Amino acid sequence: MRRGLPILRRVVLSATVTAIAMWVLLYAPTPYLVYEPGIAVPVEPMITVQGDGDSGGDKGQFMLTAVKLTAPNMWRVVRAGFDSDRDVFLKRDVFRGESQKQYAERLTVIMEGSQNDAVEAAYRYLQIPYKVETDAILISDVNKIDGQRVSPFHSGDRLLGLSGGERFHSVDDAIVKLKSAWDGKDGSSLSFDVERQDKKLSLKILMTDAAQGEWTTKYFAQLLGVTGFTELRAIKSNDKNQQLTIAAGEIGGPSAGLVFTLQAIDLLSEGDLTGGAQIAATGTIDVEGKIGAIGGIKQKVVITSQQGAELFLVPKQNEKAARAKAKAMGTKMDIVAVETLQDAINAISAHHSNG
Repeated sequence: MRRGLPILRRVVLSATVTAIAMWVLLYAPTPYLVYEPGIAVPVEPMITVQGDGDSGGDKGQFMLTAVKLTAPNMWRVVRAGFDSDRDVFLKRDVFRGESQKQYAERLTVIMEGSQNDAVEAAYRYLQIPYKVETDAILISDVNKIDGQRVSPFHSGDRLLGLSGGERFHSVDDAIVKLKSAWDGKDGSSLSFDVERQDKKLSLKILMTDAAQGEWTTKYFAQLLGVTGFTELRAIKSNDKNQQLTIAAGEIGGPSAGLVFTLQAIDLLSEGDLTGGAQIAATGTIDVEGKIGAIGGIKQKVVITSQQGAELFLVPKQNEKAARAKAKAMGTKMDIVAVETLQDAINAISAHHSNG
């Protein structure tokens, strides 16, 4: 019996170590996130025009693409490290001190602003008269130092106005009212009324005279300790039959701006802008039609190619990585870098000409 005990102990110890190792690999939470290929889907169902629009007869389609963000177990983290189609990031670098819910809420806020910019960019390009009505000013994100918040504001806060004062109607209006209310003394304070998750709060901000006279949106954000603002605006066409509505569901972030604008132009103009081709596009867009960089370009090249895109329009800043991934895959999909909306229209036209 005595000889049997060490063997039993070794068996129990081995089984325990194996169980712990399996738990760590398969069930234990990890500090990592994985970016992997997500979706590449037709954007047309997400955009409607109140009038008839030009929605019939198009053989091609514009495709919206988005990455998939997962919180994997350790085994999947290890596998992703050896998978060229996936990238591993630390949660703290992605969430920047926010919870996953707060991060998702911030992306939703950014998406709402992106949709408005896309509609306005389309109206400007087509010279369709419109008006802008600001519904709310939202805090886009908050500055952090070493992961710690340096502002009493939270991303998604609705900035209502100065406490006891008139409500803000736009960011520019807020700057005018703030400049008028400040006594110009360094270290003095002003209080702002905000709405956070249906609760009204008053938040105090210490002012500084470091940039007197330079009352810009950037300085306003600096004073509040935030990265910027998102104006929830109603972009309304003067002709109700040209009124656009975008409903993107749970897709978040600003990277669909370009493809929303292209689809909007296709709906509001005669003919088939796609020319019968399957065209994917990604990139932020501002109201002037300038296109900005996005994340997850490698994963977007993978999924757009898999879903049959013939042309993929990408921001100039993402061109190098996109071309490298396309070359590694051996895809026949054409990658074209664009910096403006006009560049994108020209690239589509050139693609038609090249057959």
